[in-house]
Amino acid sequence: MHKPASHRVYWNEHMGRYRIEVIWGRITSWPGIIPDTGEWFWWLQQIPSFHFQARDGGHFTARKETRKRGGVYWIAYRHSGGQLIKKYIGPPANVTIARLEEIADKLERKTRPEA
Repeated sequence: MHKPASHRVYWNEHMGRYRIEVIWGRITSWPGIIPDTGEWFWWLQQIPSFHFQARDGGHFTARKETRKRGGVYWIAYRHSGGQLIKKYIGPPANVTIARLEEIADKLERKTRPEA
């Protein structure tokens, strides 16, 4: 049985923009999808999850979930100190780079040890 593709959205310093990476076993591809475009929102409809790596280093896994009240929503997950932390991202139309960076920052602050 084939393992499903894994998806990653990350900041590429050399290119100066976010990039999408799709990994199918040993094959890696970089579709030319530009975040926050119509193609981006279409791509999000096709996938169940992706890993996000923000420009400043914050990261999480985003998963698409269906709620009892109906509708699809994206939720961010990150492990810290043996605990799983969840943060609501929003419906697909809200999954913008600005929102993903905001969530990554909040999760990063939540996982830092107290000074």
